[in-house]
Order: sequence, then C-alpha cells, then structure tokens
Amino acid sequence: MKTLLIVALLGTSVLSAQASALVLSDVSHVGKIEEKKSEAEELKQKVEVQLYNLNMLNKQFKMAQEAIKNSKGSHKDIDKDFEYFHSLLLEDSKTQDNAKEIDESVQRLKKEYARKHKNRAAYELKEQKSLATSMQKELNSHIRECKSLKAKYKKYLDGNVSPELRDLETKLEETEKILKESTESNIQNATYYDRKLEDIKKV
Repeated sequence: MKTLLIVALLGTSVLSAQASALVLSDVSHVGKIEEKKSEAEELKQKVEVQLYNLNMLNKQFKMAQEAIKNSKGSHKDIDKDFEYFHSLLLEDSKTQDNAKEIDESVQRLKKEYARKHKNRAAYELKEQKSLATSMQKELNSHIRECKSLKAKYKKYLDGNVSPELRDLETKLEETEKILKESTESNIQNATYYDRKLEDIKKV
C-alpha cells in the first residue's frame, strides 16, 4: 500500500515538473517573440530617422548647388551683360559707316565675355567641389551608421536585410550616384567654357 502511494506521489511530482517546464518554455518563447518585436520596432524607428536626415541632406545639397549657380556674376548675368553691349554695337553699325571696326569690336566683346564665362565656370567648379567634399563626408557618416545598425541588429536579422535597411541602402546608393554625376557635370561645364574661349580666340 505504501509502495503504491509513493509511486502515485512520484507520478504526480513528475507531471507537475513537466507542466512547469512547459509553462516556462512557453513563457521563454513568448519572451523571445516580444524581444524580436521590440528590436524590429527599434530598428524601424532608427532607419526612419536616418532616411529623414538623408532626405534633408539631399535637399540642402541641391539648394546649396543652386545658390552657387545663381549667385552674383552667374552665367545668366554674364549673358545679360553681353547682350546689352552687343545690342549697342549693332545699333552703332546701323548709323555709322564703319562695319569693319564694329566687327572687330564685336569679336573683342565675344572674347571678353567668353573669358568671363570661363572664369565663372572655374569659380563654380571650385565651389561645387568644396560642397561635394562636405556632402561626401556627411554621406560617409550615414553609410557608417547604416553598417552600425546592421551589426547591432545582426542577431535579430539572422543574416537577412530588413525592408527598412534595404530602403536605406538604396537611398545611400542613389545619393552617391547623384553626387558623382553632379561632380562630372560641373567638370564638363567648366571644360565647355574653356573650349568656347579657345574657339573664339581662333576667329
């Protein structure tokens, strides 16, 4: 009788232990799920901040580029001045019988303003390069932050890339491309005005 009682008690203890283990296992599983949810939300928020800052950086970069192009003495200003003085020479040609002198004056005017365009393009290139250097530094900071986020949440990501991080990486790549194309465009612009002056000198 005592033996049966002991067996019964042992059986109850074993079942209780198994039940407790199952409960603890469930709690642990739920805890891990909640932890992953928390990490996912935290990562999402941090990426959103990075994307916002990157978008603002791009806007500021474009505004700064336009500010350089449209500052006093711009190519538009130079063209406007040229058209004014050129029109005066053309008016003189209608009232005076000195076509040769007028033509020579027009050529001198063209050379003078071609030189102004060249100098302006060189100035803009210098300013744009300085701006691009600053932009690249800021961009490098964002790239490092992106890598840092990937490293920090490596365990949560489990070798994958979250949609948010993928968006950030894509935006970083697009910004790098824009920066590169912008620099190339500025160099081409300066080269164009260099050649234009050389062509006018040959006339």
